[in-house]
Order: sequence, then structure tokens, then C-alpha cells
Amino acid sequence: MGATVVQMEIYPSVTEAERKTVKKLLTNYPKLSRQVNDVRRRDPESLTPQQQKVLNEGGRILDEINVAVGLIIDEEVKKIFEHRYIKGVKYSGTIDAFWSERGRSEKTIDRRIGVGVDTIAEHLKLCGIIGKSDGKLTLE
Repeated sequence: MGATVVQMEIYPSVTEAERKTVKKLLTNYPKLSRQVNDVRRRDPESLTPQQQKVLNEGGRILDEINVAVGLIIDEEVKKIFEHRYIKGVKYSGTIDAFWSERGRSEKTIDRRIGVGVDTIAEHLKLCGIIGKSDGKLTLE
């Protein structure tokens, strides 16, 4: 007659495979951002099928990543994360910038980047962009 306790997650746990998918999306973010913004400036009637795909699929991913970056609460995490992925600075450049400017160790910087990646992954999972049962990136 004892009560059963069920632990629920508001945000489903992020798997390592999902982290890898998100890191790949984030690595491509600067290029995707330029492509989507370029296509958005064009006349919708004149878009090629490839441009339409960039707009439909890439635009959704870009918009959701931008929303997710805004969900990062810790300002230091956000600065390091934006430097690495949104500005597209290489890992070594990010380490150099935040190690020397702010006296952070490489492990601390890695943890901050990881928190940012997990925040993005949680949001993209919630939106259905990642985390489908087949493990593939899918757009609805």
C-alpha cells in the first residue's frame, strides 16, 4: 500500500550522441547563419529548391539555436559559449581568450562550454529537432 515515487524530468537528459549532434550543428552555425540570412533577404518567389531548403530547415535550426542561447542563464557561460560557437572562434582561440583575460583553467572553460552545449541540446530536444527515436536530425 506504499506510494510509488516516480522521478520525472522536465528536460529529458541529454545523451552523448545528442551532444555530438549539437556540437556539429554549432560548429556549422556561423556558415548556416550567413546562408540563412542571405536567403531571407531574397525575393521568396525567386528561390531555388536548395535555397528554399536552407530557408525552411536551416532557418528553423538557426532560430531555435538563437532562442536556446538566450536561455543560458550564467553570463560567463554565455560569453564563453558565444565566443566559441556563435562567433565561430576555434577551440584554441577560445581557451587563449578566456584563460588569459579571465584567469580560467582549460577544464573550467570546457565545463562552461559543456553547460552551454547541454542548454542548447535540451532546447533542441524539446523542439523536436534532435532526440528522435531513430537518432537522426529531423525537421517537421
